[in-house]
Formats: sequence, structure tokens, C-alpha cells
Amino acid sequence: MKVEVFVKCREVVLQKTQLGRPMYGHYCTARDSFKTEKMFTEDSRRILEEANKKAKELNAEVIVYDLSTLKGRLVAKLKGVKSPTWRIVE
Repeated sequence: MKVEVFVKCREVVLQKTQLGRPMYGHYCTARDSFKTEKMFTEDSRRILEEANKKAKELNAEVIVYDLSTLKGRLVAKLKGVKSPTWRIVE
């Protein structure tokens, strides 16, 4: 038995860094880079907690799909899922 969980993540910018130095004072020779981290949305976090509790009761395996990635969107479309949710599969 499996519990499939479909969640959404968002990227949060942690800090801005600059790669390289501007050469001869020209701004376009340096580029900015952003350090980011993926975080669950509040709905996704709540759904994941509920699914983990139910999986412990049923002694089931939890499989998580991220709806913000291409693979996650494809799997969700094939299974008919449109928003963060969880379901039990035998």
C-alpha cells in the first residue's frame, strides 16, 4: 500500500551575491546570482503532515511528488490531480 502526496514548493531568495567583478567599471561584465532554497507552501506542509499520520496508521509507504517540477506536473496530470493533495493507492 502506498500514500501518494502531491505538494507545491516555492523558491525563496536567501541572499544576493555577485559573481566576478565589473571590468573597467562596466556593469555588464559582472553578474548577480541569487542563493535560493525550496520551501513547502503552508497547504502543502499541512497535507504532508496528514499523509504521514495516515501512512503510520496503515503502515504504508509515502511517495511525494512536487507539483512545481516538470516530472511532478506530468505525474499529477496523468493521475488527474490539480492541487496539493494526498491519496491512498493499493
